Amino acid sequence: MAFLTYMLMNIQSTSQAQPAIGSVITAGIGAPAGVPITVTLGTISAGGGSTSDASLFTAGQEAWLVNVNGTNAESVIVGTVNVAANTLVLAPKHCSVGDSGYAPVTQFSHVSGAFGTGTFIIPKFNVNSVFVQMADNGAGAYTYFGNSVLMTATYRCIIKLAKVATGVQPYFWSSTETSPGNAFDTSELWVLGGTGLSGDGYTASFNVA
Repeated sequence: MAFLTYMLMNIQSTSQAQPAIGSVITAGIGAPAGVPITVTLGTISAGGGSTSDASLFTAGQEAWLVNVNGTNAESVIVGTVNVAANTLVLAPKHCSVGDSGYAPVTQFSHVSGAFGTGTFIIPKFNVNSVFVQMADNGAGAYTYFGNSVLMTATYRCIIKLAKVATGVQPYFWSSTETSPGNAFDTSELWVLGGTGLSGDGYTASFNVA
């Protein structure tokens, strides 16, 4: 079991949910691909310094692609990570015994673009506990956490956390699964900003199942 922590993430929108941990593909993806492709990520994270959204990923891991309207969801393989350039190379998917030998990189069409247009990419793994905490000095009245890219404040919402002033202990959400066969999937954790939002931040950490 491993305990994973990530840098501060910035909430982007009051109308479009974002992955709790993940990014948006701004360039490099489109029609289904049969050869490795380099994708450029956006800047949902607020780590600063030498960090970028690419540092949310590790080479060789599985990731999840989903368009902003919830279509064409599929798993992909992260081949290499370039933190300085904020890019990932998506590699061919793993072949199973009996396959023809052809291993696609992506099997569905996706979209490159700014937040709200570009396809989301999310590190995909199972966890048995989730801990999310808001940053203090928030602007929005609430931040909403749910389990779908299509979530709203009233649809598929799990919990909402209120803002606090500077120097006040922020609110948090902690959830744990005690059965190893009933884990959370990181691709199911989404965040939406509330009214008055102005780039509020949060951090997320997980115990890997």
